[in-house]
Amino acid sequence: MKILQLTHKPPMPCIDGGCLAMNQITSSLLKTGVEVKVISITTKKHPVIFSEETTQFFNQTKFQSVFINTKIKIGKIVLSFFNNSSIQSNRFYSKEMDNLLKTVLSEEKFDVVILESIFVGHYIETIRKYSKARIILRVHNIEHLIWERLSKKTKNPIKKIIYKYLSNSLKYYELSLFHKIDGYMPITEVDHQFFKEKFPNINSIVIPFAVDLSYYHYKEHKIDKNRITFFHIGSMNWQPNIEGMNWFLNNIWEKVAAKYPNIFLILAGKGNQKVFANKSYTNVQIFDFVEDAQQFMNDYDIMIVPLLSGSGMRIKIMEGMALGKPIITTTTGAEGIEIADKENIFIADTVEEMVKSIEYCVHNSDVCEIVGKNARQLVENRYHQEKITKDLMGFLLQKI
Repeated sequence: MKILQLTHKPPMPCIDGGCLAMNQITSSLLKTGVEVKVISITTKKHPVIFSEETTQFFNQTKFQSVFINTKIKIGKIVLSFFNNSSIQSNRFYSKEMDNLLKTVLSEEKFDVVILESIFVGHYIETIRKYSKARIILRVHNIEHLIWERLSKKTKNPIKKIIYKYLSNSLKYYELSLFHKIDGYMPITEVDHQFFKEKFPNINSIVIPFAVDLSYYHYKEHKIDKNRITFFHIGSMNWQPNIEGMNWFLNNIWEKVAAKYPNIFLILAGKGNQKVFANKSYTNVQIFDFVEDAQQFMNDYDIMIVPLLSGSGMRIKIMEGMALGKPIITTTTGAEGIEIADKENIFIADTVEEMVKSIEYCVHNSDVCEIVGKNARQLVENRYHQEKITKDLMGFLLQKI
């Protein structure tokens, strides 16, 4: 079997959850002996980076890419408004990428084309014209739902109007793609049910983020009660992360930090220093991009993921669970993961619940350690790569 994987950013290096999710599909397919070619859109935010690791990936997948300037300009906004089209999706279309696909599809025969996210959906017509391959959409999130939730959460009336417009236009585009594909693979059951209600006759299967346990080196971690460290790792280029961390820092952290001088919060992720540059918080350390996210997570005690909006599966939570970290998050943050509150994770949706969860962890570090062990066990039982790869291959081999 030969597969073309079309992505809206390079799967390698794995600098964020989206890259990890795409690379997981690639690596799973390669391990089964499938021939995979990857074509990626690259941007200023997600450029091609050459290293020993990425070069090996590029060679294995006969990697090709096209750079697109995805910066939103006033002219494009006006054009999208009058065309009633999605600004977010239009950014990822270019004639150069379209021509590259025409050339590749004319020269090579593929059995399946996997579209990684709706943002490469503009190329479906070209794929249909130049290939007989089945087109499978990998659903990372319900994209329009992210903006819809942001619209409902914000108190700024101007932002509310903008977010609502972005949500509506993206929703129209997103749903229209399902009339053009042969199947889809959502990451979560929640997303699956949403689309299944609207498109009951399209082949589909839930393919969650598969964890390669050999990569996530779990080791028992003892919490030092004299210095308890909470941490968050996530890009501040993503609006739900900015919203969630501002909520957490402004409404929750100062309350608990004033009460417990032995607790510390460490933040890491691209854009953190810029977003929080002019702000001062008690016992908070801020780092920008870290080279080794796994080492960063292993260095500290309790993971905080205060998401108020968003959709899909939070890959960083899955990584934290694989490393055996106790995690405090919201219902939105844990969406799509088969968790049990206070058994393998802590769920807190309000300021009061967050404060209580942090205080509980401060006073019950031994229970926290057990919750972290249970999280690792859940990943081993439900999300290990071998099982999910079998499901993936079974789906892709249908009707070829």
